[in-house]
Amino acid sequence: MFELRYPYLLILLIPAIWGALRASYRWGIPHERPTSMLERYTARVIPMLVAILLVLAATGPEWRIHVRGQVPVVDFAVVLDGSSSMKALDDEKESRWNAARRLLKSFIAGRPDDRFALILFSAHPVTLSPLTADHIRLWAKLESLDLDTRDDGTAIGSALMTAVRRLSDSPARSRVILLLTDGAQNRGRVSGPEAAIEAKNQGIRIHTMLIGRPGGESLYPIDGGNFAKLKVDTDPEGLRQIALLTGGEYLAADDPQGLERSLAAVDKLEKTALPVDAPSEGKPLAKWLLVAAALLALPLATDLARKRGRKRPEWVRN
Repeated sequence: MFELRYPYLLILLIPAIWGALRASYRWGIPHERPTSMLERYTARVIPMLVAILLVLAATGPEWRIHVRGQVPVVDFAVVLDGSSSMKALDDEKESRWNAARRLLKSFIAGRPDDRFALILFSAHPVTLSPLTADHIRLWAKLESLDLDTRDDGTAIGSALMTAVRRLSDSPARSRVILLLTDGAQNRGRVSGPEAAIEAKNQGIRIHTMLIGRPGGESLYPIDGGNFAKLKVDTDPEGLRQIALLTGGEYLAADDPQGLERSLAAVDKLEKTALPVDAPSEGKPLAKWLLVAAALLALPLATDLARKRGRKRPEWVRN
């Protein structure tokens, strides 16, 4: 599809064509007046074509082709729990932390037309990546993440408020927060329901996902390569309330396999049925118009150079 970046410059065609038609130079002069039909035709048309091509080049012509991943269908803010409890192993093979990062990478890879922001939280939320369609960068960020438990805790409300701010100016047709946590809120000044109400007011859905077994014991690594069974406080009802307040879903994942099923459920929930303009990118065409103008102007320039210094005939002034 052909488009012009600066179509308003087409108005320059009027003075350009008028100037070309009124120019004193005509092909085939000054030593003789054009007499044949071809000479008279080319003497007027070629300068006019050169002028038209130059104006069209100035309008920024582009040939637009369809591409993927340029226009977001859904903007996601992934809110990932980075507290020490995420070290737990629910299947005695893979920690919650490693499973969450691995499966999030697969989730992101499966949605090439969407943008993602990444927020890590424990006692305080940290934005690791603003909204971006650069999925490779997100994968690298997830791969390199390490748990830092020096400031431990679970500030769910503060993390959700950070995600709301990240999505507040998004132009996407759907905006979604995906919260993955294994604990109950014990830090922060903002509660989860308060953050959910703010998200609802801005038209943002929150899907909450509880990782681990509510009320159960899990294996936690300790010094020396050993493991201990510990119980972490969870709040499934609080997470369910957060999701329901915004029209989202509450999902529970007892192990990595359950987490994978939960992310697959979110993927199905966020398949938009709204019409979306086909994303495209432009290939500039101005250089080809300039080349065509140069080729047309070449015989004119050659003729002018050959006749330089000669006296203009009387008929040119008429």
